Amino acid sequence: MAEKKSTRILTFDLLRGYFLVAIILDHLDFFPSGLDWWSAQGSLFVTTAEGFFLISGLVLGIVRGSKLIHEPFKNVSKLLLKRGLQLYITTVILVLMFTALGWFFINNPGLKTGILPEGSNIFELLWQTVTLQYFYGWADYLRLYAIFMFLSPLALWLLRKGKWYILLGINMLLWLTYPSSQAIPDITQEFMQPLSWQLVFFGGMTLGFYWNQITAWWQQLSRRTQVILQSGVLTLALVTAIINVFIIFVLPHFNIQEPSALANLDYKLYIEYFDKERLPLARIALFLVWFWAAFYLFSRFEGVIMRTLGWLLIPFGTNSLYVYTLHAFVIFLVHLWLQAGNVFFNLAVSLVVVALIRIAIHYRFLMNIIPR
Repeated sequence: MAEKKSTRILTFDLLRGYFLVAIILDHLDFFPSGLDWWSAQGSLFVTTAEGFFLISGLVLGIVRGSKLIHEPFKNVSKLLLKRGLQLYITTVILVLMFTALGWFFINNPGLKTGILPEGSNIFELLWQTVTLQYFYGWADYLRLYAIFMFLSPLALWLLRKGKWYILLGINMLLWLTYPSSQAIPDITQEFMQPLSWQLVFFGGMTLGFYWNQITAWWQQLSRRTQVILQSGVLTLALVTAIINVFIIFVLPHFNIQEPSALANLDYKLYIEYFDKERLPLARIALFLVWFWAAFYLFSRFEGVIMRTLGWLLIPFGTNSLYVYTLHAFVIFLVHLWLQAGNVFFNLAVSLVVVALIRIAIHYRFLMNIIPR
């Protein structure tokens, strides 16, 4: 684990940039492309979305928490609520824009599913959108971020009072209220997703608030203890990743038939233990192992990553919400006009999509409008 504070922040930016590229490639879904290794096509039991939210909470806990600890709580709360309002307005506008645009291409096979039927009552559309009951497009997770930002002053107040255990208790209770029944419709599960995903965001915010104390504790450990812990996490991450890849990509090719316990094992495990909306304990545990392994590797090889991919990952990581918002439009339009083809075509489209967003950052395209 790196020793300098600035290095750790840089590591967060590199990781967040990596996660965003993975999200873009997964949403584009033009596979095989030669870039499948970047996130295993988003098919594993843990995705980069969890990492994106954890880092967002971590950075918020550091920047708006520990760094502004001596600032009046009222002033910091205003910053958080202003940010939440900005993200909420952006969410509403994006949903309405994607819905209106989608109605022009209602019969297009590449149109993203989940759109309200053409000719729906406009007032019902507006009501469901502003109350976050209806979400559509490739930036639907932005609503989660807006909700969490609105709630973050309460979390920050508890952290300032040293009552992190109360915040953790609230987070756990909300997580437990997410219904465990698999019979709940998908749209309802997505609507209730804030109950489960808040655990990742506010868990990250708590870690960020106490980041200096955590790193001080780490540095006080003996070198031998550090090596043992690092080796254990890396080994566990490697073993579980290999098993996950085998279950997802190799096992189905054995053509195992029912009623074998191995038939559709990937689906059975996902539904029972790794559902994305519900975030079961097994998924959270696996995510934490993979995240800290990734954090260690990015910190350990930060110099190499900066020299090779820093030109891409740092601009993406430091302009994360801008990239996430812009990618939603690019992916939406690409799907309307293009379909996945052979590996060379898929690779070309994938590179062009990522390059377009990188160019937009360079020229600050609409940066005075789109949140960063």
